[in-house]
Amino acid sequence: MLRVARRLVLLLAFALAGLAVAQPSLAAESPGPAPVASLEPQATEALWRKLVHRPVTFRPLAAEQACRPLRAVFYAATDWLRLATRLAAGASPCAQYYVSVPPIVAGKTKPRPDQAWRIRALGPGFHALAEIHYTAWQSWVASTGSSWYQAGVEARRRMAAAGYDVGAGDTWALNEVSSAVRRGDGNGRANIRELLRGLFDAAGEGPPTKGIVWIVGVGQRVPEIGTYKARTQEWLQDSAFWIDMNAYVSDWSQEVYGDVRSYAAPGMPLANRRDALVEYLRHQDLLAAAGGASSGTANAFYGNAGSALANAAWQWGSAFGWTLVDQTLMQQYVSAQVYALRNHGVRAGRASDRFGFAWAPKNSDALVPNDFARQTGAVLDRLASAIRDSGVETPSDPGIGACGAAAQGTWCAGDLPDGRLTDNWRAFRAWSPTTLAFVSPPQTIAAGAVSAPISLQVQIAGVSGRPAAAFTATVATSSPSGTFSTTPTGPFTPTIAFQLPAGTFSTVQLYYQDPTAGTPTLTAAGAGVVSGTQLVTVGGAAPVSLRVEPSAATVLPGGTVTLAAVGVDAFGNATPTSALWTVSPEGVGTLSTASGASTTFTAGTVPGDAQVTATITTPSGTLTATAAVTVSAPPPVRVAAVRYGVARKRLHVYVTVVDARGRRVRDARVTVALYRNDKLYARAVGPTTSGRMTFSRPASWGTYRTKVTRIVAASRTWDGVTPANRFTKLRPKPKR
Repeated sequence: MLRVARRLVLLLAFALAGLAVAQPSLAAESPGPAPVASLEPQATEALWRKLVHRPVTFRPLAAEQACRPLRAVFYAATDWLRLATRLAAGASPCAQYYVSVPPIVAGKTKPRPDQAWRIRALGPGFHALAEIHYTAWQSWVASTGSSWYQAGVEARRRMAAAGYDVGAGDTWALNEVSSAVRRGDGNGRANIRELLRGLFDAAGEGPPTKGIVWIVGVGQRVPEIGTYKARTQEWLQDSAFWIDMNAYVSDWSQEVYGDVRSYAAPGMPLANRRDALVEYLRHQDLLAAAGGASSGTANAFYGNAGSALANAAWQWGSAFGWTLVDQTLMQQYVSAQVYALRNHGVRAGRASDRFGFAWAPKNSDALVPNDFARQTGAVLDRLASAIRDSGVETPSDPGIGACGAAAQGTWCAGDLPDGRLTDNWRAFRAWSPTTLAFVSPPQTIAAGAVSAPISLQVQIAGVSGRPAAAFTATVATSSPSGTFSTTPTGPFTPTIAFQLPAGTFSTVQLYYQDPTAGTPTLTAAGAGVVSGTQLVTVGGAAPVSLRVEPSAATVLPGGTVTLAAVGVDAFGNATPTSALWTVSPEGVGTLSTASGASTTFTAGTVPGDAQVTATITTPSGTLTATAAVTVSAPPPVRVAAVRYGVARKRLHVYVTVVDARGRRVRDARVTVALYRNDKLYARAVGPTTSGRMTFSRPASWGTYRTKVTRIVAASRTWDGVTPANRFTKLRPKPKR
C-alpha cells in the first residue's frame, strides 16, 4: 500500500508541476543535441507510462526467486531515461538498478532536476544517481576557496534541491576520479577523502548516504601495464585510505571500457574469452586478492564494494574503449561481459554481484536517427535480458544464462578478422613483489679501478616503485677482495648499506672497486624484498710484466704448439694480451700470425731449437717474453720379430712392430718382400693390427726369408732393420 501511495504522489506531482501525465517531458534541459534523456522520446514515454501504471506486486526475496542478487550501476552520458526504462521492462527481480543522470552541462556542478523521480517511478528496484563530476568540483573548490569537504556538502544540498531522494534509495556517483589519486600525487588522496566525507554525511543536513565512485581506467590493449600495476599495488597498500572508502562508499567501480577486438577472436573457445574478460574487467579485484596481508584492508573493502563499470557504449573508437562493430556483435559483446562478471562473482565466493555498464550511444556510422535509435534500443534490450537471465542459478556454469540462444546460436559468440585475446591482464592475478634492481648497465672495469656509478632502485612489476615500509638495503659482492663506496674517492668497505624510505621513489648510487680479475656477482638484499643481482667484469690492469704460455715446448717435425701472451698487472692478475710475435731462427718453424693474443708455431721437417718472442708496448715501456720450442727427431720404431706358420697349405707371415719402449705399434703400415730359396716370391703391404702385420701365400716347399722394406707410422721413424728370420718347408717324401 505504501508503494501504491508513493506512485499516486508521483502522478500528482506531474499535475502540480504543470506537466500532463500523458506527455511528460523527457528531454534534457540543457541546450544542444546532447545529452538527452532519450534518443526516442515518444517510444520511451509510452513504455515509461506502461511500466509506471503496471500493478504493484510484492517483490519476493532473491532466495525465493531462485536468482542471484545484483547491484547494477549504470553510467549514462546521455539517454539515461531510455536506459532505465528499457532495463525496467526486462528487469531481474533480484537486482537493484542504479542509473546516473549527468549534471547540467554548464559548469557540471548542478545536478539535473526533474529526472530522479522519473527513474524512481519505474519501481522499488530503480534508483537515480546524481553524477558528481570530479574535475568540475575541483574547479569549484579552486574558484571559491572552499574546502573539499564543503564541496561534498554543497553537492548534497544541490542534489536535494534537484529532487534526489536519498531516503528513497537515490544517491550520488562521483565520476572521473583522477589517476592522480591512484598514483598518490600531491594531495589527491586527501582531497577525495574529504570530498567523499562531505558527500556521505552532508554535514548533518541530510541522512548519511554511501555512494558510488567511478575511477578513470586504462585501455584494454595498452602495450605496457607494468607502471599501472606498480602504482595500483602501492595504492592497495594504503590501509588508511581504504578504511575511509569503506566508511563512505557503497560501490567502488573501475572504468573498464573494453575493446571488442580483445574478445571476438576467431576460433577461440567461449571459456577462454570469458576468462580473458574477467582478467580485464576484474583486474583490480584480482590484484587486491593476490596481495595477501599487503593489501588485506583493500581486499576486504573490495569484497564488499568492488564493482566494475563494463562497456555497453556503442560505437566508439576511443574514450569508451573500441566498439566500432555492428549491432549484433555489440549485443554479443555485452552478453559476454555479463556472463564473465556473473561467473567470476560465483567462483570468487561472493554472495551477490556488483557490476554495471557505461551507456553512451554514438552514431559513428551516420545512420538515420530512427535506424540508430532502433539499433541502440536492441543493444539495450539485449543488455537487460543478459542481466536478468544470467541471474538464474546454474552451478555448472554460473552466468551462462546471459548467453541464451539467439538466431545465430549463442549470444556470447561473434568474431572479428583481427580479433585476438590479450593476455597481459593475466599479470593481475599475481602480486608483484617489491624488488631491489640494478638499473645501470653491467660494467667492465680494470683491476684496482673505480667503477662508474652503479644505480640501484626499488622496483615493482619491473618499474620504479615506492616501498610500503622503510627498509635497509645491503649490497655485497661474491669477490673476497671487492669493496664499495658511496663516492668514487672512498672510503671503500666490503659491504655497503642504504636506508630506503617508505612511500618515495628511491634510486641510490654506489661505486665498486676490485683488485682481482674475474666476474663477481653484486647482490642487493633487504628484509621483505626480493634481492637483485648484477655481474661486474673486472679485467687486468696495465701489465707490468709479460710471459708466454707455455714457456717451453717440444714438437715433432710438422707438429704444432699454440703460444699465448699473458700480461701480469701489479695485482698479480694474468690477462691474455695482444702482442707482436717473432721466431728465430726462421728455418726451424713458422708462426700462424705475427700479432694477437696467441699464435701457433708449426715445426719444419728438420729437428732443431727455436725461440718465439712476444713483445708489447705499455705506458711504462716495452715488455718482451720468450718461449723455447724444440723440434725433436721423431721416436723410432723397429721390427721386433718375423715369424711363420703353415695352415691349410698356406704360409702365414707375422711381422711385429714395436716402439723404443717395446710397446706394439698399432697404427703402422708395413711393406715387405718374401723370398723363397733366395728368389723374390711375393710382396705385401698391410697395417699392423694389435702391433702385428700379417699376410699369407701358398706354402710351396723351400726356404723362406722376409725383408721389411718400409714402415710408415705417424710421428715416428723406422730404424730400417729387419731382424734375421728364416723358415723351411721340406719337400714331402714320396709314397711307397
